[in-house]
Amino acid sequence: MDKAGRKLLLFISGSLMLVSSLSMGLYIHFTVDMKNNSTNLTVTANDPRTHDAHVNYLEIIPLVCIMLYILGYAFGWGPITWLLMSEILPLKARGMASGLCVMVSWITGFVLTEAFLPVVNAFNLETPFFFITIICVCCIIFTYFYVPETKGRTLEQIEFYFRTGRRSFIK
Repeated sequence: MDKAGRKLLLFISGSLMLVSSLSMGLYIHFTVDMKNNSTNLTVTANDPRTHDAHVNYLEIIPLVCIMLYILGYAFGWGPITWLLMSEILPLKARGMASGLCVMVSWITGFVLTEAFLPVVNAFNLETPFFFITIICVCCIIFTYFYVPETKGRTLEQIEFYFRTGRRSFIK
């Protein structure tokens, strides 16, 4: 993070998550039959899918998409948000604001987890993935306009930036 910069890593992370969630949504939209989808785990010995005679390489796309999404999240939006939170929050409010950020993070994760199946049942399987794609676009835009680069800056410099609003100080 100190060599590449936080903003660059957030852009790369958001872009990987965007591409993977969009690809997953498009894959589901164009290939998955909801009557016989890939979540059906009952396989019998006579099932033609169990034989290695014919391999459909399109079936590897969801695996690659999920791996890319996890990779993107793991080196960007996962850890950097916690680091930025500790850097940009003022010292006076850091304890209360950190607790509020953690609470919002857990509540959001819980709501998204609980809403997944109802959204799939009400709409389609690709709808949550397209929703995540929109969130990734919003994250990239938010990073561009509102997240300062804090690489190589002291906590005092960062706090001065937010107190005075001098945009030229931290780019």
